[in-house]
Amino acid sequence: MKFNFLLDPLPKEYDGYLIKWQFWNGILISNCLGDSELFENSERGQIERIYTAFNLLFGKGIPSFDKALEGLKWFLSCGGTKQNDNENSEQYFSFDDDHERLFSSFIVKFGINLIKVNDLHFFEFIALMNDLHKTSFRNVVDLRMLKPKDLKNYSQEQKSEILKQKRKFAIKKILENHYTDEQKRAIDYFDNLVKIK
Repeated sequence: MKFNFLLDPLPKEYDGYLIKWQFWNGILISNCLGDSELFENSERGQIERIYTAFNLLFGKGIPSFDKALEGLKWFLSCGGTKQNDNENSEQYFSFDDDHERLFSSFIVKFGINLIKVNDLHFFEFIALMNDLHKTSFRNVVDLRMLKPKDLKNYSQEQKSEILKQKRKFAIKKILENHYTDEQKRAIDYFDNLVKIK
C-alpha cells in the first residue's frame, strides 16, 4: 500500500480504519513515540508509547496490534515512501526544539501559517518540510549534520565558531543524554543563577 502523491488521493483511512490525518496529529504521534519523560524507559513504557500512538492515529476503533503497528509505521513513513528502518540513525531535527523555525520557514517558503491551517495532511506537511532549503530550519539542520571530517577545510577559528553554533542548536534531549547526572545538576544550577530557561 505504497502512497504516490501524483496518483493517489491523500489517505484518511488505513485498511478500512479511520485515521486522524492532520499534520499536527502526526507531530503529536512522533513526539509521543520519542517521549522519554512521559513514558518510562522499559518494555512497559514502550508498550504504553505504542498504544498511546495507536489512540492518537486511529479515529474509530483500533485494529489488531499487528495491523495497527503496520498502519502506524505506514503513516509515519508517509505511506511507505521512505525506507528508513535504522533505529540508530542520528536525529537532526526535533518538532519540540525546532517548532519556531518550522513555523517561520513554512510562512517564508510557502506562505503557509501552520497555526491557521486545519486541512494540511501529515503526508503533505512532511513533503513540504523536506523542501525547506534556504530557511532558518534547514540552516540549523545542516549545521547539526556537519561531521568533523566536513570541517577539514576550515580555519581553527571557523571550526571553533561552527562547534559553538552546533552546541547552541543541539537538540536538547540528545544533548542531555551526553551529560552525567552531576553535570546536569550543575547546568541546572547555572541556568537558575542566570535565569535561562
